[in-house]
This record gives sequence, structure tokens and C-alpha cells, in this order.
Amino acid sequence: MANVILRPSLLPVLGALAAAAVAAVFGMAALGIVVPVAVFDWPNEEQRIPVAELLCVCAAMAGAWANRPRLWVWERLGGTRTRVRAAAVAAIGVVMPVAAGSAVLVVSPPAENTWLLVTNILLAASAVYLLAPFVGAVPSGLAVLAGIFLGAAACNMVPGLNRVSPYAYAGSDGWIAPDLLPGGAVPALAVGTAAAALGVHAVTRGSTARTHQRGEEPE
Repeated sequence: MANVILRPSLLPVLGALAAAAVAAVFGMAALGIVVPVAVFDWPNEEQRIPVAELLCVCAAMAGAWANRPRLWVWERLGGTRTRVRAAAVAAIGVVMPVAAGSAVLVVSPPAENTWLLVTNILLAASAVYLLAPFVGAVPSGLAVLAGIFLGAAACNMVPGLNRVSPYAYAGSDGWIAPDLLPGGAVPALAVGTAAAALGVHAVTRGSTARTHQRGEEPE
């Protein structure tokens, strides 16, 4: 039987795939579980964050962290080929959490505006990869998670704010659509953020020199 040789350059991508697969499994296990955020009680409505969304953001952070050593090596090499590789890694890192979220929707009970779960994950995962080259994988992931919770607190404290928030929080019957925003604004913002993340990875080859110097040395 022929031996299968695994190229070292594929290991970071496999790490991202494994992280996304774990997120899908745990997301399904946590189906229907939400984290309520309520600074003020009635008449202010509490904002609910599905655990599946948070797990997908964590998967994006884990994927960005797993790819960190390889991207730092590419940052020193230069060339168009390394830029394409870095952008491809970012694309995989964003697509896999979105796919995991979509898998959660397949087995979830009917709810209103379920498409907003996909745009939420696309926006959040893209934000992780957009920030990662500048501040590092873990800080970028934690910043996005903090932003999600701070946004929920703000929407709870200011009634009606969720009607203009591009990140939709769940209500009792489903996700609350930002009906005061122009039609298509939320998907356009999510896709635009994803495109920006890929562009940043292509320009920086996945990591800026400053981030490399502040982080751990690649193994």
C-alpha cells in the first residue's frame, strides 16, 4: 500500500478545517441555547445571542491562530504566490464557520429571519480575519466576541437600536431584522467585510511584521 505523504504547508488549512468541524458539532449540540444579555429589564427587551454563533466565531479565531506560524513565514518571503495563499487561507477560515452555521440551520426548528444567522457569522468571522494580521488571531477573536456582547448590551439599553444594527440578535420567535436599514445592507456589509479580510491577507501575506515581532516565534 502506498504511503500518503502530508505536505507541511497543508497542516494549517487542516487545522482550520478541524476547528470548523468541531464548531459544527458543538453548534448542533447547543442548538437553541442562547446567552441572554439584559442590562435593563422590562420594558427593554433582552437581546439573545445564540451559542452556535459564538462557537463559530471561536472556530474562526482558532483557525486564524492555527495558521499563524505559516502566515508569518510567508510574510518574509514575498511574492504574488504567497499573497494568493494567504488570501486563500482567509477565505477557507471564513467559509468554514459559515458552513457550520448553515448546518445548524438545517436541523434547527423554524424561526423568523434565520438567514440573519448566516450574515451574523459571515460578518463576525470576516472581522476576525480582518483584524488578525494587525493585532493577532486571539486578540482579534476576543475583540469580535466583546463587540457582539457590547452590541447586545447597547441594543438592550436603547430600545429600537436593534432595528438599525447590522448584527442581528435573536428574539423569542427568531432573529430581529434591522428593518430600518436599506434592503440588502446587511448582506452587503457582511460580504464587504469578507472581501476586505481577503484583501488585507493578500496585502500583508497574513501578518504584519509588527504583529509577528509582538507574538510568539513560529514553530
